[in-house]
This record gives sequence, C-alpha cells and structure tokens, in this order.
Amino acid sequence: MSKSTGLCEIGGLDTKRLHKITSEWIDETTSRTEWTLQIREIVASTSPDQTWAALSALAPHASLAAAGADWDSHLAGILTHFEDTARGPMRDRLAYAPAALDQLRVWDDAMDEASAWLMLREALRTVETLGLTAIVDALLRRETPQADVVGALRSAVLAGWVTAVERSDSRLRSTRIISRDELVGQFRELDRQTVEKAAARVLSAAVAKRPAIASSQTALINAEGGKKRRHIPVRDLIGRATDVIQALHPCFMMSPLAVSQYLPPDIEFDVVIFDEASQIPPGDAINCIYRAKAVIAAGDQRQLPPTSFFTTSQADDDEVDGEDDLASDYESLLDLMKSSGGFSSIPLRWHYRSRHEHLIAYSNNSFYEDGLITFPGALAETPDAGVKFFKVDGVYRRSQGQNNPIEANFVAQRIIHHLDHRPGLSIGVVAMSAAQRDAISDALTMLRVERPDLEPHFGEDRAGGIFVKSLEEVQGDERDVIVLSVGYGPDSTGTVYRNFGPINKKGGERRLNVAITRAKELTEVVSSMTAGDIGEVASAGGRHLRRYLDYAERGPIALEMELGSAGLGTDSPFEDSVISAIRSWGYDVQPQVGVSGFRIDIGVKHPNAPGVFMLGVECDGAMYHSSRTARDRDRLRHDILVGLGWKIHHIWGLDWYRHRTREEGRLRERLDETAAAAVVGRVVAPPPAAESIEVTFDNAAPIVLDRNARPSWMAEYVSARTTLAYHDWTDEYNAKYLVSFIEKVVEVESPVHLETVKRRLREHSDIGRVSKNATRTILAAIEMAKIRFDGAFLRTLSGNVTEPRHNGGSAPSLVDSRGLG
Repeated sequence: MSKSTGLCEIGGLDTKRLHKITSEWIDETTSRTEWTLQIREIVASTSPDQTWAALSALAPHASLAAAGADWDSHLAGILTHFEDTARGPMRDRLAYAPAALDQLRVWDDAMDEASAWLMLREALRTVETLGLTAIVDALLRRETPQADVVGALRSAVLAGWVTAVERSDSRLRSTRIISRDELVGQFRELDRQTVEKAAARVLSAAVAKRPAIASSQTALINAEGGKKRRHIPVRDLIGRATDVIQALHPCFMMSPLAVSQYLPPDIEFDVVIFDEASQIPPGDAINCIYRAKAVIAAGDQRQLPPTSFFTTSQADDDEVDGEDDLASDYESLLDLMKSSGGFSSIPLRWHYRSRHEHLIAYSNNSFYEDGLITFPGALAETPDAGVKFFKVDGVYRRSQGQNNPIEANFVAQRIIHHLDHRPGLSIGVVAMSAAQRDAISDALTMLRVERPDLEPHFGEDRAGGIFVKSLEEVQGDERDVIVLSVGYGPDSTGTVYRNFGPINKKGGERRLNVAITRAKELTEVVSSMTAGDIGEVASAGGRHLRRYLDYAERGPIALEMELGSAGLGTDSPFEDSVISAIRSWGYDVQPQVGVSGFRIDIGVKHPNAPGVFMLGVECDGAMYHSSRTARDRDRLRHDILVGLGWKIHHIWGLDWYRHRTREEGRLRERLDETAAAAVVGRVVAPPPAAESIEVTFDNAAPIVLDRNARPSWMAEYVSARTTLAYHDWTDEYNAKYLVSFIEKVVEVESPVHLETVKRRLREHSDIGRVSKNATRTILAAIEMAKIRFDGAFLRTLSGNVTEPRHNGGSAPSLVDSRGLG
C-alpha cells in the first residue's frame, strides 16, 4: 500500500494524537512480533503433537490480555475517524498484525502530508457546496495534471455562466433559427427603404399642401401668369401672395443678396439654413436671419474665409463709439455664431469624400486634431489612388511672370496622360498662384492642338468637367483626380525664396487645406522643390506647405510622431484568437488597419500583392460596440467600407465561441476564394440603381413615385432643332447671322436660359465650348432679336409658359456654386 493510499483513509484524524498513538503501537507490535517469531523457531524442530502438547501446557503471559484489550480500544478509536464506507475494509486490514504494522509505518512516514490532505478535504466540501462535484470527478477520471486544474475549473465555470446568460437574456435567444448575418442584412435593407421612402413622404406632404380651392392670392398668380407685359415686381407678387406661394414652394434656395432683392421683409420661414457659412460675412446674413424662426449654419472654420476683395480697411479712429460692431468684428457668420454662446455646435466627424485615406490624413492630423473619422481604402498602395509626388526640374521666374513654365508644361502632360489612361474619372488642376494657373492653361491649350481627339473631354460640365483654378477659386469644387501645382521653387540661380504668395499670408494654411482636400481618388502633387529645399519659414502657411510636401513624398510616415506607431495591437483576446487562426493558414495580417478615426479590426493581405488588403475581418469587439446606433454599427459603416472597395467578413463573438470549427471553415473558405481572384485596379461596388418608391398612407391609396417618369401635371420639354450656317462666332461682327437662330430657339423653348442657348449653339455648330468672345457675340445677337431678355432668361414677345415642363434630366441644372464642397 502506498503512502497516499494509507493517508487517504484517515481523513479527519487529529495529527498530533495520531503521531503519539502510532509510536506506541509500533514499539508494542514490534516486541510481540519478535516474540512470536522466536516461538515459531522453537517449535519448528519438534513434531506437531509435541508442539501442541507444549503449547497447551503454556500459561498466557499476564500482560498479553491487557495489551490485546488496549489494542482493541485504540483500534476502535482509529476507526471512528474513517467514513462509513472505508471503516470495514480498514478494520480487516488492521486485524492482521504484520499488515497493521505496515499500515502504521505508512501513516508515520506520511504524517507531513496530513495537513495538505485536510485542506483538500475542506476544498472538496466547498466544491460540493457550489455544485461542482461532477466537474471535479471528471478531472479525477481524466487524471488532469495539477497545474491545469485551476484553469479547467475556471473554463467550466465560465462556460456554465455563458449558458445561463444565453438562457436568461431574451436578446440572445431567437424564436427561429436565424444567423446574425441574416439579421443584420435584413436591418440594412429596411434602413435603406426608410431613407428612400422619406423622400416620398416629404414630397407627398408638400403636394398635400397645395391649395385645393381658389382664393384672391391664387387669382393674382394666375392673372400675372396670363399677362404678356407690365408684370408686377417679383418682390411685390410674393408679398401679396405669400401664403399660396409658400404652400406651392415651401423651400427657397437663394443667396443672401437675392433674399433682399426678391423677398418682402415680413415673409417668415420655419428654418433658414446657411451652407458654407465660413464664407458669409455677418452683415450679409442679417437679412436672412430676421426672417427665420430657427437658424442652422454649416461650415468649416478651417477653410477659406469670406473674400475681402471688395472690402476696404477701416481705421481705428473711424469708430464713433465704443460699442461692438458684430457685423465687422467677426470674419464670418460661422465665427459669430460659434462665439456667441447662443447656438449649440454639432461636429460632423464622418468623412467619406476621399476614397483613399491618405487624401484626408494630412488635414485630419494637422487641422482637425484627428477628430475626423475616416475609412481606409481596400488598396494600401496603388498608382491611381492616394497622394503621389512628382519632382520636376522646373525654374520659378521671379521677375518674368512669376510662374514656372516647365512645371506648367508637366502638369498639362499629366492631364493628357489622365485622359488617355483614366478617361472615366474627372480631373481638375489647382495652382498656388493665378500666374501659374494661366501658365498651365496656356500649356494645355498648346497640347490640345496636337490632340484634337481629346476635345470632347473639354466641355463646360460644371460638376465633372476639367478645370484649372487657383487657390482662391477652388473651394466648393471636387474631382476624382486633382493635380496640385506648387509653381514656386528654385529660380535661375538655384535659390529657393520663401515667398509662397497667398500661402504666406494670414490664413494661408486654410487655403492649403482647401486645395489638398478636393480629390476623391487621387492627388498628384507636382513641385519643383522638396520639403528639404524650403528650410525654416515664419508663416504658418509656409510651414504647412513644407510639411505637406514631406507627407506627399514620404507618405504617412512623415506624420508618425503625430499619428503614433503603425504597429498597433488588437482590442480583445477574441481578435487575437482570430488572427492566430488566419496566420496558421499562411496569410499575413495587420491589426487595426487605418490612419485615424475608424479602424478595421483585422486586415488580411493578398498573398500575391502585399500592398492589397484582400479582406477586412470585423469582430464585434470594442470598435463595433463604440458606435452608438445600429445604423452606424451595422449598415452605414459597412456600406462605406464596401464602397471604398473593401471585402468585409463579419465574425460574431457568440458564433466563434459556440461553433468555432464552422466559423473557421467559413473564414478560410472566404480567404481562399478571395486570394484566388485577380487583383484588378480599385474595385468599387456600383451604387444601387434608382428604383420606384412605394409609400402607403393610412386611409389613402398607395403613392408610387417613378423618378424618371413625367408627372401628369407637367408638360414635356421640347428642344429646338434648326439649321445654322458656319461663321466665326468669336467675332462679334457675325452676330447678325445668329439672330434668326436665337429667335427660333426662343420660339420653341421660351422661357429659355442663356446657358441653354449656349448649349444649342454648340449642338448646331462645330465649336467645343462657348468662349467669352462667343458669349459677347450671343449677347449682341440677343439685342438685335425680337425677344425679351432679363439677363438670365430669354422669352418671346407674345407668349409665356403657364405650366411647368419636364425635361427628363437633359436640361442643365443651375445651382449656386456655393455648397458644392
């Protein structure tokens, strides 16, 4: 019998007492055993009869009976310390003297382990109280090593807790078998339908407000519509028919100047919204504010302020009194509202114009304190996305035009290269000075002569056409690709002067911020100098220019001190487990992909293209739960990432815990499938096609809106088709040959906007664009024609259109340029 076996059968025995009793028993038993052995040696040489006769004649030793009684008494005491199931076997074992001696020796040697055994027995009683006996029995059957017992108990307890929570929390139960992916998919579809149907509800509410019965105001509007001349001024008409006009047209889109010109002073609006409020002087906004019950201003204080071209400086001694002049003390309406304390400020943090994170990373870090939430693109490195730097051996002509012809010619060549290789993307050019803008335009004109096949690209599309603008002109514009021409650089002697024009002026960094955030896909920075050529500069704009050139040349590593280390860790052990599985399959991963704001939990790199993240793995960890709403968490964030080219795979924590093998199989199948696909440029999911919207209202028939169908209350727009002989329309002398053409267009399309007349001229002639000289010819012809012209619209002398017309989307949309940025 081992020591541990003997020890296990004396649970609950007093250690000190047991030691005393055992020592006495050993001495007594040893003495008796030696006596017995001596007797056996004596009788071994005699016959059995003689031995039996001798033994029968022996008289018992006087102390033997007493010793036996003493042994029986101590044995009974020992047995009381054993459990009922162990008491009988232990009595039988101790009844045989040699076996009893061996057992007593085992107990004596194991005396030091008795305290540990007693502690174990106490722990087992606690385990039994907690209901964990079955777990301990299972560990004993498996002979679990001592070092693993605590961890195994913890895992078993936590597993039981998870099961209890699943059963008690209704949110984790489902009335039918449905996966988390399916549930989120249903939510996304319903949320999209909610947004789309909101437009139909708004339109339906507006239509419901149209006057149903005639009134004096409707009669006035109809009377004015039927007149051929002597119309009352628009301002008076709106003042006399305010209720009907606002019911028919509840939303007015006007510039502050147009508000004063066309609206009566007593008209009132529930809400007045200012877009690009950083460019509106407070004085220009007063006439709009006093007409509003509520005011909303949207703008960016870190972009261009209101233009000061027409303002004059006012000396301090011109002040009449000491009162504050709020209209002039604040640069813009946005500054005034933010500093007044009477308006709540709500930051708009999500940025999704830039389809590659590097396009906004510099501004986010340098101007917005990393407050913008940006979304990483699916391609880490590609020649057609992000920020690219082109060093040109140009010469800045400081005294001969203040431009850089070599750099301008390179920029023009980049435009031609873009049209040859990326014809489906729009492009614009931003120059840091007006002189460089003109030099680029001249160089581009020369190249266009050599490439007449590219002329169709040089139309006058305001939203997507090619433009060449300076810093002061570009706010509000955006294009897929922007070429940024610095222009400044070494002069003919190789000296780089630190005079960078408007960048050096106060607010120059705001101008730079506008220029570098106009692109959606790619910014090509063309410069004749590098950041190392600039040296130390005093102006904030100059320092930002130097830093941005360094960023364009070296990438985000130039912002490393501000952005922190690129080797970020995971947010949870859950992500560690997923990463471990992916790496075991031979794929390279990067946790926390992104420069700032929003980060993808795990980015898996393509095995054949290390610069491409072929799959983004989203775990429902810290980043997932940081979103406040289900729309942000389960639809908008997913849609933006997919739109940026990411392929996203979601892993839910409960699924990974419950069905680890199944989830690993799904993930590996997705990885293998994606790795086998070819990498073709920047894959972006197309936007969903426009569909008809059906909205059902209580007690009303369904309203079906087809965005492309002509409403029954609108007439079809008819475009003029006529003939026109060839003349040089840039020569104002030929205006007389254009008179009949304009009269024909007006006869068919009256009232027709001047821009539409220009379009008709392009359609009926071989000119690609209507230049300033051609516009002067058109205006001269309008003066000679028998029509009416109010500066914007051309009308016939005898007729007016009394009903709205539907052009099917072919006519130009005239929108104020402010608000496109």
